[in-house]
Formats: sequence, structure tokens, C-alpha cells
Amino acid sequence: MEALGWEPHLAPMLRIMPVPLRPLSPVGRVVVTSGQSLDSLRDVLPLQTPLTAVGARTAERARACGFSHVDHADGDARSLLQHLGRPQSDPSLLLATGRGLGGMLARDLRSQGWRVTRRVVYHTAPTGTLDDATRTLLTQQRIAAVLFYSAATARAFLSALGPDSALLSTVRALALSDQIGDALRPSSFADIAIAARPEQEALLDLLGPSSAPAHDTQFRKDAR
Repeated sequence: MEALGWEPHLAPMLRIMPVPLRPLSPVGRVVVTSGQSLDSLRDVLPLQTPLTAVGARTAERARACGFSHVDHADGDARSLLQHLGRPQSDPSLLLATGRGLGGMLARDLRSQGWRVTRRVVYHTAPTGTLDDATRTLLTQQRIAAVLFYSAATARAFLSALGPDSALLSTVRALALSDQIGDALRPSSFADIAIAARPEQEALLDLLGPSSAPAHDTQFRKDAR
């Protein structure tokens, strides 16, 4: 974002809490839908286990954690299903997800012939508040756009803003997916735009270059 002339401001809206796991039986493949899953997995799985990540950023994090056989889809569940296809050898698959997530993906993978074990490896909770610095920037109309990476973040942000939603009337909301955009609909944003692809590069394409020096934008970083 700085390369585009923006001044990023980070305002986390979710607390991410790993769920400790007992040692797991060997599987043919592990599927990771968020980088938040990796902290719990790397201590209970052999690092040579083939790992498929939902997107390139999660794949990079998996390699940084030491996993040696990593591939990735294009950032969403549909591309993940297409990427995995039907099993060519061992059909056993560990699907690592957040609490309350992954049920439909597990069902679709089973329909493609995978023998799926789903494990909750993290959960999230809203912070419940908007920090003073962020609220001040909004009040001073120094926020031009807010980038949202998950529907949970969108809901947490709107809830934390509470009765001050009118502060969003001059702000653009940029969402990584249609699901996130839907979570933002009951809001006062000047505009809600959806990335063409569920990737950060597509989100930055929506943001575009800043037309003013050191213009602030808010950046939400959390579990997807």
C-alpha cells in the first residue's frame, strides 16, 4: 500500500486463539483454509506431509513453518475443490479450519472421493472495541478506505463502531469476497467494492494509487 502512496493503519478486530491438538494419525494430505491454522498443525504433523493451502499467502506461511511439500489453490473454496479434484492415491485428508467453519467444504471434498477428517485448530472472538486512534482518524475524515479480509472482521468492525456509523459516509469499503461484501451491506459506507479475485493483489487493484500524499487507509488483518 505504501508503494501506491497510502499510509496504512492497522486495526485488528479479532483475537485469534489456537486450539491445541493431540498428535494426529498420518494422513495423505492436509488442507489449510487459513494461515491461522498453521501454529496448531506444525507441532502435531510430520512436516513432510503434503499440504494444500487455499491461496498463495497461506502457502508462503506454511513453507515458513517448515512444511516441505506445499501447493495451493487460487484463494477460495471453489478453486480449492477444483485444485484437489479426486484423490489419485491416498484419499485420507485432514481439513484444518476455524471453529464453525469448513463444514460445507468437508462435505464437498467427500463427494469428490476424499476421506475427510475435519479438525478445529483455532477460533476467533471479536475484540469488542475500536481503538481510540482508529476512531480519531475516522472522525477527522483521514480514512479513505477500509480493507476487509473476512466476514467475521466486517461484522466485528460494524459492531464495535456502534452508533458512530455515520463516520463511514465518506469511506470506501473494499472486500475480498462477495460473502464479506454481504456482511457489510447494513452499513453507511460510501461504496462497497468486491475484489475480482480473492487475493490481496486484486484488493489492492481496487484501492488503486492515492490521489493525495500520505493519505490514510485502514487495513484489517485477520483469519480468513
